[in-house]
Amino acid sequence: MEELAQPDSSNLLRILIVDANEQDGQHLLDALRGGGYDVYARQMCDGEEVAEALRVEDWDIVLLDCAVPDLSAAEAVDLIRPLAADVPIVLTIAPGCRNVPVELLENGASDLVFKSNRSRLLAVVERECSRLRLLREQQAEAGLPPRVSGIDEGEARFLQLASNTPECYWLVEAETQRVTYVSKGYEQIWGRYVEALYADRRDWLKHVHEDDRASLLRAAQQHRLGGLDEKFRIRRPGGGIRWLHARTFPVHNENGLIVSVGGVASDITSLVTEHGQSPFFAHFDALTALPNQLMFYDQARRLIALAKRKDLPVGVMVVDIDHFREVNQTLGHMSGDELLRQVAGRLSGLLRESDILGRLGGDVFAVLLPDVEDTSQAAIVAHRVIDALLLPVRVEGQDIFVTASLGLVFHPQDGSDAHELVSNAEIAVRHAKMNGRNNYQFYSALMHDDVRDRLFLETDLRNAIVHGEFMLYYQAKVSCENGRVTGAEALLRWNHPRRGVVPPDQFIPLLEETGLIIQVGRWVLQEACRQAVIWQQNGLDIPSVSVNLSARQLQSETLLADIAETLKQSGLAPACLDLEITESMLMQNPDAAVHMLRALKEMGVTLSLDDFGTGYSSLAYLKRFPLDALKVDRSFVQDIAADADDASITRAVITMAHHLKLKVVAEGVETVEQLALLISHQCDIIQGYYFSRPLGQTAMGELLGADKRLPANLLRSRTRQPMALLVAVDAAEEAISLLEGDGHRVCVVADYASATVWLAGNGVDVLVCGPSTGNFDAAAVIRQVAHVQPQCERILLSDERAKSRRQVAELGAIGLLHRVIPLPLAAGVLRQAIETALERRRVADDYGRLAQEVEVAGRELLRIEEERRHLLQENEALRETGGQGYMILQELLSQLPWPVIGIDNDGMLVLVNEAAHALFPGRGLPLGASLGDVLPEIPLFGEEHCVAIAGREFVCRWRQIRPSGSVSGRFLLLEEK
Repeated sequence: MEELAQPDSSNLLRILIVDANEQDGQHLLDALRGGGYDVYARQMCDGEEVAEALRVEDWDIVLLDCAVPDLSAAEAVDLIRPLAADVPIVLTIAPGCRNVPVELLENGASDLVFKSNRSRLLAVVERECSRLRLLREQQAEAGLPPRVSGIDEGEARFLQLASNTPECYWLVEAETQRVTYVSKGYEQIWGRYVEALYADRRDWLKHVHEDDRASLLRAAQQHRLGGLDEKFRIRRPGGGIRWLHARTFPVHNENGLIVSVGGVASDITSLVTEHGQSPFFAHFDALTALPNQLMFYDQARRLIALAKRKDLPVGVMVVDIDHFREVNQTLGHMSGDELLRQVAGRLSGLLRESDILGRLGGDVFAVLLPDVEDTSQAAIVAHRVIDALLLPVRVEGQDIFVTASLGLVFHPQDGSDAHELVSNAEIAVRHAKMNGRNNYQFYSALMHDDVRDRLFLETDLRNAIVHGEFMLYYQAKVSCENGRVTGAEALLRWNHPRRGVVPPDQFIPLLEETGLIIQVGRWVLQEACRQAVIWQQNGLDIPSVSVNLSARQLQSETLLADIAETLKQSGLAPACLDLEITESMLMQNPDAAVHMLRALKEMGVTLSLDDFGTGYSSLAYLKRFPLDALKVDRSFVQDIAADADDASITRAVITMAHHLKLKVVAEGVETVEQLALLISHQCDIIQGYYFSRPLGQTAMGELLGADKRLPANLLRSRTRQPMALLVAVDAAEEAISLLEGDGHRVCVVADYASATVWLAGNGVDVLVCGPSTGNFDAAAVIRQVAHVQPQCERILLSDERAKSRRQVAELGAIGLLHRVIPLPLAAGVLRQAIETALERRRVADDYGRLAQEVEVAGRELLRIEEERRHLLQENEALRETGGQGYMILQELLSQLPWPVIGIDNDGMLVLVNEAAHALFPGRGLPLGASLGDVLPEIPLFGEEHCVAIAGREFVCRWRQIRPSGSVSGRFLLLEEK
């Protein structure tokens, strides 16, 4: 198939799309281009074409549709992997797809996305391409750079040094002056891509300051073979100025001939500023070459004074980079500095000449906007800033996506001087961050009230800890198999003395920001475990209690100790504590999260992944995390009964989780329709207002005591009697009577409306639908049942009319029919068909039950094996400790001045110290001899006796040895009278 986009530069995202639907492929590309990518793509669906494309071109990622005709997803993965082992393969799933090949995540695919979920597509492509780019860079750095040829060992060492320093290093051939190597420092210092320099060796000269270009060119021509030593200025993208110091030197071969010329350029902008060599930098930021805080406020005062004299409008915009601290922590401060330089360049390039951009410090910039009269004009500038940051920033060979939060104010209504204006703009920035970041906010006086309220709220939060104002509510989690409560989630509430019960979304983020979440989270853990033990001691069936962990708790060094101490103090079994962790928390640092989760699992607690589907985690990571359950976010559940995409996503998540041996919990279940659909999709546990709202501990105890359950008619069929539903079926009374006589449950309804009402509150295993008539649409009934209860077996009665035959063909083509029975019905046919279908369902349910029991047994075997291994380790440690103790005892007894003899339970000598050998030299006292044979004067065992041995009197003092509670030997101490 044809190319979808032609390449126009070397900085491209190269995508191979394997999809038979050209429209779907174009939608995927539109989503990527809308996210700021420059894309070159080819789309095809033939295996030979795919193989040829992989052989002749390099690709960054493969988007593989799971429903390509004549090329299954598994076959495509097997075809792609040998030809492009490192290229990530992302499976794309069309809405309504019933067969999601989650097993391919373990056999070559990197991730899967639904075509309707464009935001996740962008995140997955960005993540996988970044990993591939990093892998390729690591492979390149493991050997010599690909563009360097014919170099000696000295140059190789030089290249290794150059790759790990911030300066810019380069090599050129002495004879042709062709550039053969440029280090990563070129991109950091010049802000340009090295590809342009390889293509044109004089490209760097274009960016030298026009006042320094001629003199530098003369010096470079004079020192073609080394010896250059010059200081000059360059212009970075966006107009920023930086001072550089460049030097060159010759590189000789073994014969002493100059074969290459090496060079190094250092950024000396800060030194120039410190030594006053350029008055320009005295009031400018050394990192970005923008006006610094002092200069910006001076310019602001001048502009405000002019505005007051001439009654002109002035606006101030503060730009704060979002999550800049994470960039510094992850990539290092050098990368953070480079990011700020490039952001400064972009901001400079989009502003008017009259606007003044400065850096106030850290990751905060400010802009003076003369002649901006109203919010509409200022909003245009703000949109430009946000749009300018949509494209990635390239730092050390990696593309980084950043956003900014903006605050805008106007003089004189929002402030009378520069400091007041900037302060109020920063308050607006804070509101922009509270509204999700990557947006702008105009200052209003009400924001001061919000700041004051926030300050008071923080003070009240600290007092709440001291005064015990926090309390826990509990929401039940219920099994879809037997309808019984399987646990309860502990939910934090704040009973404020004046405000009443404060919603958690108003104070939990503040707990996170202030760090109080550690202390409060510890209290929640202790209180939930304590209450669970009380319920269990009162005879209430509460298998587990769930506690949410915050991001700060997960990173806390005391978490493991806190949980261990809580379980010990409360007496709650570790298996009865479930810890819920959000998807976004784990993906902040997946490797560290794996180690922490494994440590928690070793303690015996269970782990659940909360809010699954709201983040951008790799599904492949689920194999690494030692989880027990997934909680499907309520955003998918709330429209599951009405939105086919949400239903498909939920079904795919449940299938994938079961494939990974994880249970599935659905949050936010509020209606019977949602419940019925989730149960039909084999969901394990539900939680939501349909069963119970969050309750206080007393009300929760009453719910447990009442043994409240889900309606039996909605449960999985292995916990209820299978049901057959007949819709608009005529002349079936005899068959129904025979079926009911055999113990089967049968319900008969007359039309579509009655069937819809019945399906909303009941589970059905077999549907028999009569043919369409003037007022009855059989296809509508079939589609509705397939949507709300997809596990149901669907049978259609069809006559010879053209409309009936057409419906059979249409429904069969999309897989909605399992069987068609022609009319008129022969005797016993309907009864036999329904009985056979019910039997198939019973067998399927038995198989599912056995599979679940095998899974549970497998987990129990793993637990038992882990306990056995742990006991063996403890036994070995005790044995080693006991052996060491025995050696210490031997050494101690050998030093005693009194004779000591050890005997076993059979009266045999097992230990004799030196004093005993010296006192009775004639007796020998060999180990293994009987005490009665070598010292017959001594009774085998008794109280303290006086005995005479070899003319000397001794007092016999016996002591038993009980290392494990049972007698295993005795010591005899002979004390001479």
